[in-house]
Amino acid sequence: MRIEQFEQFIALAHHQHFRKAAEVCNLSTSALTRSIQTLELDLACNLLTRSTRSVKLTAAGEVFLQYCQQALDNHALLKQKLSKFTEAKNEKIVIGYSPEAIGLVPQACGKFMQQFPNISIEMQLQDTDTLLQNIRNGQLDLAINAPITTSSGEMFCLPEQVVMFCHKEHPILQRSPVQLSQITKLPMLATVSTNQALGKLINQAATNLNKQDSLRLGTFEQVVNKLSDRNHIALTTLDLMQQVTNNEELVNLSEMIEQSEKLNLELQIAKANLTAPNISELLNFITLEAGARPEIELAKATF
Repeated sequence: MRIEQFEQFIALAHHQHFRKAAEVCNLSTSALTRSIQTLELDLACNLLTRSTRSVKLTAAGEVFLQYCQQALDNHALLKQKLSKFTEAKNEKIVIGYSPEAIGLVPQACGKFMQQFPNISIEMQLQDTDTLLQNIRNGQLDLAINAPITTSSGEMFCLPEQVVMFCHKEHPILQRSPVQLSQITKLPMLATVSTNQALGKLINQAATNLNKQDSLRLGTFEQVVNKLSDRNHIALTTLDLMQQVTNNEELVNLSEMIEQSEKLNLELQIAKANLTAPNISELLNFITLEAGARPEIELAKATF
């Protein structure tokens, strides 16, 4: 297994569609298919259930998804710890990015390093909360993140491992696609997670929806019982996705929310780094790479 395969599997779990995942990974659909099949052969189990329209994670796939994220985090941590044993003759730039930017960051950084081989780049795949924290405390030189909602009700992205669902007879389903403005007006529930990382993702999603103060937590069974009022909607994580799918009374709202035609990403950087020559040059490479992708809209934010 290779590090890039972990990133590919995370993208596939996020998009639940081979073509969309292949596009963000800058691969052909057949190449991504072969890579996932290699993983399944290596692990001797099925990670996905496939249909003509989408893919779903099996129970084994959900376990492997958590392993992929942990492996990438551990890989980044290992590189950081080992760096003190190497002769740091060359400058290093540290860039963090969310799963939505998998198709942009590695490609732009690869082209940069080809032209500037004496400058190394450490790429860290992180969730939104971690990116915001690390870019502000100086652990990252720059970060590329997915957008979150604003109080005006603009489009937002759920964290990669969060699923939104409701009762099959909820009035919100009468209109398709589901509008974000409708969702923000509804009371929200969430399942309690014993996994600290998954719990942070639920909190992040609630914050994105301006529901952090009114969110009510419960077990999966308690949340499902409350949804029978046809008024609440709920959040859970991918480790409970199979229970949502298997319950005939529930509908996965994540697949029905109106999506933007463009992938909106935000490049975050401290003002002090804007004048650093190498970082400024990397910014040019990222901007050019994004400009060559009509599906990507890249904004810049400084602090």
